[in-house]
Amino acid sequence: MEGLKLLFVFVLIMLLLWRRVPLGAVMFGASLILAALYHTKPLAFLNMAWQASTSWATLELIIILALIMILEHLLGQEGYLNRMLAGLRGLFRDRRIVMALLPAFIGLMPSAGGALFSAPLVGQAADGTPINAEEKSFVNYYYRHIWEYFLPLYPGVLLASQLSGLGLTTLIGALAPFGLLVILFGLPVLRRVPAVVSVEESSTARRTLVRQLFFSIFPVLIIVTLVMVLKVEVALAVASVLVGLFIRHRYTPRKFWDLSRRALVPKTLILVWVIMLFKEVLVETRAVEGLAPLLAQLPVPSFVIFGIISFITGVLTGLTVAYIGIVFPLAMAAFGGHLALPLAEFLFVTGFAGIMLSPMHLCLALTVDYFKADLRKVLRTLLGPEAALLATVIILYLIRGA
Repeated sequence: MEGLKLLFVFVLIMLLLWRRVPLGAVMFGASLILAALYHTKPLAFLNMAWQASTSWATLELIIILALIMILEHLLGQEGYLNRMLAGLRGLFRDRRIVMALLPAFIGLMPSAGGALFSAPLVGQAADGTPINAEEKSFVNYYYRHIWEYFLPLYPGVLLASQLSGLGLTTLIGALAPFGLLVILFGLPVLRRVPAVVSVEESSTARRTLVRQLFFSIFPVLIIVTLVMVLKVEVALAVASVLVGLFIRHRYTPRKFWDLSRRALVPKTLILVWVIMLFKEVLVETRAVEGLAPLLAQLPVPSFVIFGIISFITGVLTGLTVAYIGIVFPLAMAAFGGHLALPLAEFLFVTGFAGIMLSPMHLCLALTVDYFKADLRKVLRTLLGPEAALLATVIILYLIRGA
């Protein structure tokens, strides 16, 4: 059966990822094997690679990610993040709120392993309190990731939109409530943390801190407003803010070059290209046409199978682009080349739950190591909120998508 070829490639991907082979190498190898299994000639494969390289979807995604990398480094270099953190620490008296807000605000910038940046700040907020290492780890790790469901600065949201064909604002509108649910589902754990109240600032000092906090996050607020309210393309929105910041901080060509050289991570940009190549091979070989008959023979609904695949891929890789790049094209093919919004929402959330429970998630590994916490205890704490999130998305899909 033709569907077994594709199933073999997927199992091979999972095994290699389990062995911690780099995702880029795994996806490129999977593209080659898939092409060989469907008797693709070398010239035809090169044509697929050319199409993946020159398609506007690929180029746009790479441009957006490059601009975001530059923006993130600029905000750190010019002191925006430091001012934001100082404002948070001064405005809120309850240490638990400060502890949660610190990683949340750091999470506005999609930095790989950014939890290590917020971990020392969470540790400072918890100084002199009975808050243990596992509780600090949970707060730092969990609340850093509330934005990743919907903020258009994150590559997972952008890639999901490109692969599914769903409009970015449409997808963000569907996923945004899950960011709020993440906050709410984490509150029972946060409330178990011992409450410690800091000295209240004077009204004059508070006004200064509010103003400082607002202007420190102003660039990000502009981007979100441009994308969500004015429907401006993400690349244009980020580029416009960057130009304004370059003018504001009087960047010379040399200073811009130095910033870009430090900010850009070629490995990440190449990974995006490899994922788009895998999608192109799936489409051109028509490998996915045999998937629907295979799934039809299984005794469980197709959406459950893809939800399990999405969750497992998230656990094995700890990377958003991995489960989206692997599962979304497969699901689109199995459901007739179209990914309905409820299914896209379901696959995104199930995969991300897997990522949050993955020992391979860089943020989790860095956080646990920094606080010298017990990983098993941290994972047990995460199980409750993530299970509640999974139950919610399953119920929503059964209501709206089944």
